Amino acid sequence: MTAQRTAPTPAEQHTTRHLDLVVAGAPLDNDNRGVEALGTSVVGHLAGSGMVSRLTVLDNGWGVRPDPAWTGGLVERLGVRRSRRWHRQESWARIRADQALGGLGNPFVTRLARADALLDLSGGDSFTDLYGAHRLAAICAPKEAAVRAGRPLVLLPQTFGPFTTVEGRRRAERLVRRSTVAYARDAWSHEQLLDLAGRSADTSRLRLGVDVAFGLTPREPDPRTVARFAALSGELVVGVNVSGLLREEDTGGRFGLAGPYLRTMTELVRGLVRRGAVVVLVSHVDGGDPKERDAAAHAQVEAALSTSERGRVWRLSPALRAAELKWCIAQLEWFAGSRMHATIAALSSAVPAFGYAYSDKARGVFGTCGVADHVTDARAVAGAEAVERALDSFAARAQAHAVLRERVPAVVDRARGQLDEVLKAVTSLRDAAPGAIT
Repeated sequence: MTAQRTAPTPAEQHTTRHLDLVVAGAPLDNDNRGVEALGTSVVGHLAGSGMVSRLTVLDNGWGVRPDPAWTGGLVERLGVRRSRRWHRQESWARIRADQALGGLGNPFVTRLARADALLDLSGGDSFTDLYGAHRLAAICAPKEAAVRAGRPLVLLPQTFGPFTTVEGRRRAERLVRRSTVAYARDAWSHEQLLDLAGRSADTSRLRLGVDVAFGLTPREPDPRTVARFAALSGELVVGVNVSGLLREEDTGGRFGLAGPYLRTMTELVRGLVRRGAVVVLVSHVDGGDPKERDAAAHAQVEAALSTSERGRVWRLSPALRAAELKWCIAQLEWFAGSRMHATIAALSSAVPAFGYAYSDKARGVFGTCGVADHVTDARAVAGAEAVERALDSFAARAQAHAVLRERVPAVVDRARGQLDEVLKAVTSLRDAAPGAIT
């Protein structure tokens, strides 16, 4: 059970806390543990900074609810969504109308109007039209609401693009150019950010950062899981994440995969077992479309294994939260996966990792840690060649571990330090505003 954290007393709040912030694009307790890792990292750092008086975190729920991890009303959750129930205050259609009419008591409109800034994460990698126009509209909605309200828009470290449609790209260009500060989470994304901003942009506000999930604090899971890891002491224990998003055969066309994804990952598990490893299957998405849940992909992998092979495979509970999964991954000697934040949990724990990726985002993030050569593009390589590359990474895990031990501490410091930069920038904006009390 997570212990509650206490908000400051009124006297402490008056002297140290002054910022009112809205956080979008990273709901807490999300079924996608990568998105949860982003939100938890940001909220934990901002709420614990001593500078924030109220933090409103947008999610897909209904109404306003206190966050159970914080007492004193410091952190609250507020539901907003694209909904056919356009009459409800959580609906983006209703929000847009209420903004035009002065607010009409809409909770989100009221909180946005008083906020010092809206900080947006776009789920880390969803500021793109790769997932369709509907998803892009949902990702852009809070950003566009901040622009309409005249509130500072801060784009926290994320991937920008790719954009495959003219409409999608123009929408992104408008928002990037209206943002106050924008961070890319790797060098590749920073190039895309600069391109979206245009040649006349003030590049000092277009910054290179790192994924905020590098700063996620791990949390020990339930005693049964801890005991199971302890029982494996002396074994060569590795982890594999098989993405449910990629398991269906038709995803080859959707994402341009080079070959059958599930077969490739099954052969990787077999190859690791043959090398004497115990393979822990780690789910990082446990919600949304049942066909896209990682646990469904793991069940298929297990079903394809022999009885003896299955005896060397352990599936972690998909109910474990992001911080708990990071603790589990930190117990491993090597990790392979396609969900990028599962691999970030490994990298940030100095656990050597192999990324079997379906987009350009993974190579940039791995490159931040000096191990870009441990990424293979699933759009270019599949089957036996992909397995061979993964096993080469496994064989080179000692060298990768040495690189990570040297590079990762600075990346983790950067993940937290960039949030302090945001707090400083928003404070400066607030204090420079007409009528501000300084």
